[in-house]
Amino acid sequence: MAAAGKPQAEPSLLAKPLYLATRVSLAYPAATVALAIALTVMSLVITFGKLGYRTSRLDLLDPKSDYNRLWIDYIDEFGDEDDAVVVVEGASREQVVQVLEEISTLLARDDQLFHAVLHGVDLGKIRSKGLHYLSQEELLGVEQFLGSVSPIVEGNWSRLNLGRMALGMNQRLEFADQQPDRRPSAAARNEMGRLSDSLMATLGGRRRYQSPWPEMPQSFATLSELNSEYLLTKDGTLGFVLLRLALDKEGFARNSSATDKLRELIAQANARHPETKIGLTGLPVMENDEMRSSESSMYWASLVSLIGVALLFVAGFGGVRHALLANIVLLVGIAWSFGYLTLVVGHLNILSMSFAVTLIGIGIDYGVYYVARYLQVREHCRSCKEALLETTQGVGPAILTGAITTSVSFFAASFTDFVGIAELGTIAGGGILLCALAELLVLPAVIAMVDRSGIGARVPQPLAIHEWVAPLFKRPRLLLFATMLFTCVVAAGVKRLWYDHNLLNLQAEGLESVELERKLLAESNQSVWYALSIADNRDELLARKEALLKLGSVERVEEIASLLPADHEVKAPIIERIQRRLANLPERPPLIPVDKPDDLGRVLARTQQLVSLGPDGARCARELEQIRDALRRLSLADCYTLISQFQQQMAGDLLSRLYALRSMANPEPPRLTDLPESLVDRFVGHNGRHLLKIYGRGNIWDMDALEKFVKEVRSVDPRATGNPLQAYEASLQMKSSYEQAAVYALIVITVVLLLDLRSVGYTLLAALPLGLGVLQTFGLMGILDIPLNPANMIALPLMLGIGVDYGVHLIHEYREQRGPYRMSPATAVAVMVDGLTTVVGFGSLMIASHRGLQSLGRVLTLGVTCCMFTSIVMLPAFLTWLSRNRQAEPEAAEQPETAATPRRGIQRRIDAGERPGAGPHASPAGARVAQARTRP
Repeated sequence: MAAAGKPQAEPSLLAKPLYLATRVSLAYPAATVALAIALTVMSLVITFGKLGYRTSRLDLLDPKSDYNRLWIDYIDEFGDEDDAVVVVEGASREQVVQVLEEISTLLARDDQLFHAVLHGVDLGKIRSKGLHYLSQEELLGVEQFLGSVSPIVEGNWSRLNLGRMALGMNQRLEFADQQPDRRPSAAARNEMGRLSDSLMATLGGRRRYQSPWPEMPQSFATLSELNSEYLLTKDGTLGFVLLRLALDKEGFARNSSATDKLRELIAQANARHPETKIGLTGLPVMENDEMRSSESSMYWASLVSLIGVALLFVAGFGGVRHALLANIVLLVGIAWSFGYLTLVVGHLNILSMSFAVTLIGIGIDYGVYYVARYLQVREHCRSCKEALLETTQGVGPAILTGAITTSVSFFAASFTDFVGIAELGTIAGGGILLCALAELLVLPAVIAMVDRSGIGARVPQPLAIHEWVAPLFKRPRLLLFATMLFTCVVAAGVKRLWYDHNLLNLQAEGLESVELERKLLAESNQSVWYALSIADNRDELLARKEALLKLGSVERVEEIASLLPADHEVKAPIIERIQRRLANLPERPPLIPVDKPDDLGRVLARTQQLVSLGPDGARCARELEQIRDALRRLSLADCYTLISQFQQQMAGDLLSRLYALRSMANPEPPRLTDLPESLVDRFVGHNGRHLLKIYGRGNIWDMDALEKFVKEVRSVDPRATGNPLQAYEASLQMKSSYEQAAVYALIVITVVLLLDLRSVGYTLLAALPLGLGVLQTFGLMGILDIPLNPANMIALPLMLGIGVDYGVHLIHEYREQRGPYRMSPATAVAVMVDGLTTVVGFGSLMIASHRGLQSLGRVLTLGVTCCMFTSIVMLPAFLTWLSRNRQAEPEAAEQPETAATPRRGIQRRIDAGERPGAGPHASPAGARVAQARTRP
């Protein structure tokens, strides 16, 4: 630190070029202002004519990354549209289904804004081909059953006469008992057992019909009930309508027109059905809400920031004139920045839209430093032009160095792989340089034009910040100890700092789409997030589905490949035979004759005898005895009536089963065209590839659950993609990109400081506010439980530039002074106003409804405050202690300045903080002369 012990005489490398540029600007102020206005108009014309917006998250990602290529492959096959989701909650399934159908009908009418509406799957065409969904064994069983009843199917319904049925079974039992293979006997006994059970139910006390026919396969029973399958969960009390929204051609928030219309329709449906709750969510809606929230927040934050910065400027410098001029020039620089970003990048994205607030918060800093030094130099200088030249020569290099270091901290981000961060770095880096150049080149010309006129007769007096803080530096070692102790205590909170990857936590509070997503996760384990797996064929997809369902992190999967069964070449001939057998069914069964009760009783007695001879026949024999007894107890008329009724019910039951079989006996195999187009489009790509949607178990918005889900899904399909996997990779890449950008920025900032200050010691001193400020900020974030997240990580490059900027100005002033260091009035008020305007500029983000922007505002407010604290308290105290033994200038310097040494005398009085007439030999006459020199 030896170099810091005494001032360096050699000026900054930037001093001479800036001095010459200011001379040219002051020689032709009107031309300079006219050129600035022309560039501003040109920039605005280019901006309004060519600036575009990219609102897709895909635009933020590295197009060359492996995970993004997988996503692009998915988009090429299936398109980039996600589903909006209308959620209907009611007390019963009937209520929910009614509202689902009504909303779907309304949405289908407006095909300009909505398409691919899906609230249920119409399975009517699939049902006609339902037998294809039975296994080959089940189909053969159905065909065998039809063979057993073929005489009846062919028209001989008298075979259902109860006596003939019992007589036929007796013959089968007698024949089966003579065979070594007992299976025919078992089949006949089972058939007789069903018939006796059915008769007992009919003749019992309740007199109810029970079918004697064998049960159909379970899959057939399910298919026979199919008509339309609604998108329901929670036992039918929660239903969904999926739809795609039309994109807006203009505007930053996509889908706005469709989203507004959809919410209007939902509000009307809610009014008609107050007993149900209808809401809207889905990724397109959540993104639209986020964009609108961000856009509105950024607009109001920019407005509040600009007004707050201007008011602080006025309060700090005691007048409106120079504050207004600096802010007008800032707007010029911002206009140039918009032209620059339009030409270089061409568009704004979700991240780079925040650059306007960044320029307001940082760009005004350069005007603050320039005006602060100008007002102080103006008190001791004979003319406005000399004061401006002196200001540029004194503070210009520090301003430009600070702008370069801040700009470099952003430009470093442009070398990262995350496109969103890289574009933000390019835009903000160039914009900061343009704002600094505007304040260094245009502001002097504007001040000269105004202050030379009658308006500039009075020079305002800035706040005496240096007098407020001067008592603190009387004991610098005690102050250093206290501030270091505070830093150590606060830094203990760094170990509690954490990173929040959950994107739901960045959304605005109270948004319906976000709250519904949270509710679906909490109550039904549903989510609008799912992974995607693409298979080239059906077999591959079904095998992958089976493997995925075994994963602990997978809740369920969705696909339609299983709706198109295989082996239709084998099944089609069987189904065709079944169809032919069932071609000529009557509409109603004919009247079946009834045997005499006595004849029927004798046949059943023989049946009872045969059944009792077999194993496990005791129960059936007892039932047959009870049936015979019941028939004997009945009157002859009642007996005829009950037997006839039983025979007709049995015939009608069989005929209904045969009709159900015929309705599903279309031998043509199921095809995709049999399914709703809106369903097929979601699961079958342009090239015929099949899609599998994989839903995670638990809240996969949280990083731990998401990481487990991603890793397990990739263990089955390494090429899986989808929004959860995109978000997982993007979050990690964004975090690493910010960290990488911070490292790049530190390296380049160090090089710039070494080139400017030409001393390792001075470079370390200039970086001191940054290092301690970042440490204090992270410690306070840990203590206050403010996590880092994808939105506020942008604060890192901002804090690097801001923290170094403060240190650069202090070190430049330290090198200019002779003797023990004293913070000049200009530097004190500039650092204070600079810090407060930056706090207001970025702190205005805390009024945003978007919680990501809120967190960015909180982090930057903490960071800037900490850097300002170290710059205005800690570093000056250290410099005061470091220069305690530094020798002042020789006595010759105390002599009145001459024309040959104007700057040295002026600088000496600036360093001393003198005002006109405040010297040791001041007199009224001297004060009047000094005041006269303040006039242009």
